[in-house]
Amino acid sequence: MSDGRFKKGNRDAEKWSLKDAEKIFLIALDFAQDNDECLCVEDAIYHTKIPYSTFYNLAKKHSVLEDIKKDINRAVLRRINKGGLLAEFNPAMSIWRLKQLGEQDKQVIEQNTTTTELTPEERLDRIKKLKNKL
Repeated sequence: MSDGRFKKGNRDAEKWSLKDAEKIFLIALDFAQDNDECLCVEDAIYHTKIPYSTFYNLAKKHSVLEDIKKDINRAVLRRINKGGLLAEFNPAMSIWRLKQLGEQDKQVIEQNTTTTELTPEERLDRIKKLKNKL
């Protein structure tokens, strides 16, 4: 703009380039994968020393960063799942935490339907019975 302010969406007004942000996200991913104390995405973000809101806003803005954030979450899920199975963590609390992080129980819906063809006479009989009930 003529008064020195940036127009909305101007690349010069952005603090983080995708390249710089990707480096930070990969540091968080490495921390989540290698550190047994990392039990949530926020632990990995804290390790990078960037504000939480900046991390989430960058992830929302760039799909590649969102994918890295999902990988961080999966590393945490793996650690909690393994800890619950090996009884390093309380199994009930591990299940609760996994659900909080987005894991879901497998849902199987089975539909068994059997249809029989009715003869025209059987259809008429059923219609008559329904009418008599009304």
